[in-house]
Amino acid sequence: MDTIPQAGCRSTREDTWVGNAAGREENPHVQGGSLVLDIGGDIGALIAYLPESFAGTEVYISVADGSKPFTHTGVHPRGMGGTLRQTAVYPELTTGDYQLWHPADASPLGEPVHVEGGAVAELNLIGRVADVTTAPTAHTHADGHSHTH
Repeated sequence: MDTIPQAGCRSTREDTWVGNAAGREENPHVQGGSLVLDIGGDIGALIAYLPESFAGTEVYISVADGSKPFTHTGVHPRGMGGTLRQTAVYPELTTGDYQLWHPADASPLGEPVHVEGGAVAELNLIGRVADVTTAPTAHTHADGHSHTH
């Protein structure tokens, strides 16, 4: 739950990258590939590492105090340090405390995490949260994109 600049990460707003990746995607708008993060000033990012059972799900995030609406991101395999991990990446978050929400029952997923502008916070939830046991479903979001997970 610490805010830790990602190893190998350049944290200038103009040229930021983290790791490399491999993976398959059903949604052409979501990539499991390399990341380019536009961070700096009061904008940071969060990478959450999740158990394998979270693959293909969406994990919601909100400001920890509940004062701002939820948003979500997909969980996809990414190569990190030579290991493939299921990750959820929140690329542009304003400095503050955030809460992730379990995709199966909307309960809090771990403790709130602090994101600092100009840095990449990491949250390792592998072995620390309940697995996802829901069957894959197809659905369409309010913005019109559809996918199955």
